[in-house]
Amino acid sequence: MPEVTSGENAATVRRALEAYNATGDVDRVLDMAHPDVEWGVAPEHPAATTHRGHAAVRGYLEDWQSALDDMRVEIQSISESGDTLIAVCRIRGEGTESGAAVEVDIAFLDTFRDGKAIRIEEFLDPEEAMRALESRPSDA
Repeated sequence: MPEVTSGENAATVRRALEAYNATGDVDRVLDMAHPDVEWGVAPEHPAATTHRGHAAVRGYLEDWQSALDDMRVEIQSISESGDTLIAVCRIRGEGTESGAAVEVDIAFLDTFRDGKAIRIEEFLDPEEAMRALESRPSDA
C-alpha cells in the first residue's frame, strides 16, 4: 500500500494525480500548480530543461501523453515537510508507436507557496530527490 502523508500539500498532489488518471486531462495536474510554476525536467532526460508557466508545462506533459498511450501516474509514497514534499511515483503506459509496455520510476520534489506548487523538480532516483531536499538552505 502506498505511503501518503496527510498534509494539505500531499492531499493536493494526490487529488491532482487521481483526477488526471481518471480523465487524462493535463488541466488536472495544472490545477495544483501556481501560474508561475517552474518544472525542472530530470537531468538524465535528453530534453532536460526548466519549463516556466502553465503553457510551457502543459506542452511538456502533452509531449509525454503523445509518447505514451493510457499514461498513468501512480503514487508510491509522499513525504511532506513544511512547504515541500517528495512524491515517489511510477509512470505507466504503452509506447504510442511500439505498443510496448513502459514503466518509469520518478520522484518529484515539489515546493508549495499559498497551496500551489511553485517549483517541481523531477528525479529518476528518489534518493537523489532526498539529497536535493536535504542540501537546500533551511529558509528555501
